[in-house]
Amino acid sequence: MGLQSSVVRITGDDLDLNHQRYRVLALFILLLFAVGCSQANETPDADPTDPATAAIVASTATVSPEPLPTPTQTPEPTPIPAGVTISDQPLDESGTLVAEVVTLPEPGWLVIYRTVDGKAEDVIGRQPLAAGVHEQVVVTVEAQAATDDLMAGVHKDLGAEGVFEFPGEDEPYPGEPEAAFAVELLLPMPQVEVADQSVVEDGVVTLTSMEILEPTWVAIHTDIEGEIGPVIGSRLFEAGTYENETLTIDWRRATPRLHVVLHEDEATAGVFDYPDEDMPILMRGEPVVASFEATYPPELLVYDQPIIDGTVTIERAISDGPGYVAIYNEAEGQPGFIIGTEALEDGLNERVTVTLLQSAITTQLFARLHQDTEPGDAFNFPGQDPPVLYNNRLPNAAGFRTDSGPHVYVADQRLGDDDTVVVATVISPVAAWAAVYDDAEGQPGDLLGQTWLPAGVNRDVLVELEGAEPGTFHLVLYQDLGAAEEFEVPGADTELRSNDNRPVRIPFVLIPPADR
Repeated sequence: MGLQSSVVRITGDDLDLNHQRYRVLALFILLLFAVGCSQANETPDADPTDPATAAIVASTATVSPEPLPTPTQTPEPTPIPAGVTISDQPLDESGTLVAEVVTLPEPGWLVIYRTVDGKAEDVIGRQPLAAGVHEQVVVTVEAQAATDDLMAGVHKDLGAEGVFEFPGEDEPYPGEPEAAFAVELLLPMPQVEVADQSVVEDGVVTLTSMEILEPTWVAIHTDIEGEIGPVIGSRLFEAGTYENETLTIDWRRATPRLHVVLHEDEATAGVFDYPDEDMPILMRGEPVVASFEATYPPELLVYDQPIIDGTVTIERAISDGPGYVAIYNEAEGQPGFIIGTEALEDGLNERVTVTLLQSAITTQLFARLHQDTEPGDAFNFPGQDPPVLYNNRLPNAAGFRTDSGPHVYVADQRLGDDDTVVVATVISPVAAWAAVYDDAEGQPGDLLGQTWLPAGVNRDVLVELEGAEPGTFHLVLYQDLGAAEEFEVPGADTELRSNDNRPVRIPFVLIPPADR
């Protein structure tokens, strides 16, 4: 049997029909898949072990997001409190002290103070430190300035780095983190001893004993209300031990109580530069001082002066016990009779005003010291209250005149606070002006300042200067003849003249500042 070929003819209509069938079939399959998925989600009894079910579940499961990790908090360090721990310890001339622990929250200073009455006073040592905790901190102090009780504290370093600015920006930490401690001072100490004594006209004072450790100025100071006053005598001593050494004082400026003070010789060697330099030597934070009582020859300091309102002024008088100053008129060149008296206290009396019997005033007057033999009673002479004797003789009376015209006492000096100079004394019979000029080839040049003065004795007169530089100046007195207290030069106010008809012009020197 032979093979037969058959030809199948596929037309376009047939293709269209086939495509439609395929589309219907695909839709049916998709529908079945959707129904199956729905049943897998909704049917609780589906067997999870069935592979088909597991595949459907896996393909339709919702993926839950993984939680984000919680960041770990960085712990903040506990701030370091500012403070210092320091124990009692010895202190020798090296000045070395040790603090066991010093804590600083930021760079700062360990500071050592000397104390007065339990309170921190001057800083005597400091040590810069970085922030942190420090152990066994060594700090060097001014050993001679140390007191038996000291205080340690901590300061900030807020100003220039590494520069201690206190008082200033480098203030102490708040909260009082100070620590008090005691030191045993193991220092060699200079010493001076002096006994009460009489000082005669030569002004010699005897020092009983001294121990000097280095070149030292021994100065004798006056007393001002229990405090150390101006220097009236000094002498330089080399290191060594001394007995019954002497030095000379200006006894006419002395007070009944005097103070022997040991001073450094730190500025110009061999030159006593106090009060600008060569300060008192400090031990335990205090000057080395020996005080004593002194008696002097009877002496009165009184200036020539006009009679103002029937009075005269005694500049100073030292009375050995209660006494009197008596003013005598003149009789044939000698003290005549008493025309005025004023009581004196024991010791130093300054600027004592004495009222006079005006009808008995002469151009030449005399002042004399008298005893007060019955304290509390009125002056009674010649029955009581005799003149003070010295070495069993009557000293000469202090004479002064009432017609000598104006006087000025001014010393060379440095320019003071507020650009002022001080005129120690101006004595004028009339209201006047004290004017200061710069120097122009030995004569008064440009006016720099002036001060008005009443008639009489004027002390410690301040004249404010404008544009003053160290050099020579001239003090000139003018009579206030124009409008009262109005400086009219050139004009109505004319120069005051002395009794010999010369203008009162006093040159003086303005000294450069000590730090130049």
